[in-house]
Amino acid sequence: MADNDIRLIPEIPGTLVEAAQNGTLIPFIGAGVSCLAGCPNWTEFADGALHQLIATGRFSHAQLAQLKDVSPRVKLSLALSLQEELKVNIDFKALLHNRPDWKNDPRGHRVYAALSRLGSRFVTTNYDEWLDDDMPVRDASVQETGGAVANSRPTPRTVFWKSSDLTAANLTLPNTVFHLHGSLRDPSRMVLTTAGYLTHYASDRRKPIDQENIVLTFLDGLFANNNILFVGYGLKELEILEYIVLKARRTSDAAVAPRHFLLEGFFSHQLQLMLFMKRYYRDCGIELIPFLMDDAGHDQLLNVLEDFSTRLPAKPMAVLAELNLMEELLNAK
Repeated sequence: MADNDIRLIPEIPGTLVEAAQNGTLIPFIGAGVSCLAGCPNWTEFADGALHQLIATGRFSHAQLAQLKDVSPRVKLSLALSLQEELKVNIDFKALLHNRPDWKNDPRGHRVYAALSRLGSRFVTTNYDEWLDDDMPVRDASVQETGGAVANSRPTPRTVFWKSSDLTAANLTLPNTVFHLHGSLRDPSRMVLTTAGYLTHYASDRRKPIDQENIVLTFLDGLFANNNILFVGYGLKELEILEYIVLKARRTSDAAVAPRHFLLEGFFSHQLQLMLFMKRYYRDCGIELIPFLMDDAGHDQLLNVLEDFSTRLPAKPMAVLAELNLMEELLNAK
């Protein structure tokens, strides 16, 4: 694909194909994916938390109006501070999964079924529970009508959400998901505030290796030994992405072809922006894979993922284990 070309369905880089075949491909999922499944975006999430405080009668619409132009991260920091001060509880699950039958959302099932075909290990900065199950591809007749998904039975994944669970050993386990910033399973551990991010990614390389930040050690190993495909990240999530990528990268070699990739949508009039972002991500060791949103908007991501899932199916872990064993035996000779 030419550098100045944005396609509806992009070509798949050869390195990404090899990663899928070798079992080193790990999808890294951001908020743009959960939004396709009906979860709120960052602004809606932060405003929803403050609206819950209004419902308690301890916070007012007038106060909320004064925060109109404040970033979602600052709003969430204030919401958590007020939650503690007012002795109330924000129901984050109600914000992220706002109806009892959320697992039957047709688009949600489509997007997470497509992702489930791309890998058996996932890392996410999302707090919601969509990735906690392996979603099967549903019956075509149900997909066409947009009906319920009762005929599909998700399989639970092993879910890690505590910092202490971010280990190299756990990363080798099949059918797993790592919630890098915490999960609804334990809202008290969710990383939501600016101070929380600074603490979560704090680095002191002067300390002995066994005392370094376990999150950074996990990311170092993740990027060094795997090929990452970032999905659901864009300009609005750039701050989060910088925390993740730049904190983990000790060096950057522009001469080495990127081993990691990022799917991001652009409109045709954003060609120059796409080229700028391609340069920026390249400096971070990431190859941008752009797709065109002119026809379907952000929903085009769903179409791209469904296409990729047919061309990048994950190999079963049993097959990969057998290949690794054969390689070890050959090397032993």
